Amino acid sequence: MYSVHCLEPITVPLVNKFYKQFSVRGRANKQDQCWVAKSDRIIAACRVQHKGEALFLSTVFVDPAFRSQGVARQLIVTAVASQHCSIFTFAYRDLEPFYQGLGFERALSMPEHLSISFANYVRQKRDIVAMCIYK
Repeated sequence: MYSVHCLEPITVPLVNKFYKQFSVRGRANKQDQCWVAKSDRIIAACRVQHKGEALFLSTVFVDPAFRSQGVARQLIVTAVASQHCSIFTFAYRDLEPFYQGLGFERALSMPEHLSISFANYVRQKRDIVAMCIYK
C-alpha cells in the first residue's frame, strides 16, 4: 500500500535523489509542489510548477517495479485535484490517451512562455502534445 501527498519544501532533495536514482531528467526546487507516492520509500513523483500565471505538471515518474498498478494515475489525480486553476502538461504522444482518461485535453492555447518551451521540445524531436485540465 502507498500514500500520496505533497512534500514540504525542506524535503524536496528526496525527490531529486529519487529522480537521480533512475536517471530522470529534471530537478525539483523548493518553489515546486513535489507530489510523491510513498510506501516505505518514494515509488513515484511529479512536480507542479508555477510558470508565470500558469501551473505546469512535469517530471512524472514511477519506479519501474511499481508500474501498471495505478500509481501514476493516483499521483496525478491527487496533485491535480488540489489545484485551483488550469494545469498544463506536455505528454508524450503515446501517453495522450492516459492523460485524456485523467481529464486532460489538448491545449488549444497556452501562455507564451509555455508555448516557447513546447516549441523548444518539439525542435529537440520530442514526440509530445500540449495538454491541459481547464478549471
